[in-house]
Parts: sequence; structure tokens; C-alpha cells
Amino acid sequence: MSNRVDGINKIIRDFETVPGVEGAALVSLDGLMISSALPESEQETVAAISAAMLTLGEKATEELDRGNLLEIYVKGDKGYTLMTSVGDSALFLVLAKVDAQLGLIFVDMKRMAEALLDIL
Repeated sequence: MSNRVDGINKIIRDFETVPGVEGAALVSLDGLMISSALPESEQETVAAISAAMLTLGEKATEELDRGNLLEIYVKGDKGYTLMTSVGDSALFLVLAKVDAQLGLIFVDMKRMAEALLDIL
């Protein structure tokens, strides 16, 4: 069990080294923080918002006949909130700077989500 937790935490912490990334987290589908490289004061809020956004994204893709939800992308004037699913049990969230290279971040997110799924 400890090896799984350590592996998950390492992936989340290592993702912060990707250029343009400000933070990352692994959140359960019901809004519980599994692992985070975010300030402690933000963790509960990020987890709850992530679950709500996932629900809304799934509803939108279903109602608009867009297939399965793959990613969620939100752009604000101070940066991006990016999410991708990790199997059927979690989502991988990344906070990125406004000048981040999103294509590269999404490629890395997909790779990390697969690595996290292998551990979960």
C-alpha cells in the first residue's frame, strides 16, 4: 500500500516540473483529494470543483452527443485548469500558467494519467 501511495505522490510532484505547470492533483470522482501538489488551503476547494466540473462535462458530452468525455479545459485570464480522467475512479487535474504550452502539457497529462492508472 505504501509503495502505491509513494508512486502516486511522486507522479503528482514530478508533474510540477513540467514547464508552465503551477500545480497538479489526483482527485476521486466523488471529490476527495487522493494526492496533491497544491497549497493545503486550496485542496478541498479544488477537489470539490473538480468533481462538479467532471459531472457537468460528462452531462454536456452526453446531451450534445459528443461521445465520451476525454478532457476538460478552462481558460481564465490568470491561467488554465486542465483535467483528464484516470480510468473510472479518478481525475488528474493540472493548474497551468497563462503562457503554458498546452499541447505539451496535454501530452504529458495523458502519459501521467496512464501511469497513475497502472498504480491505482
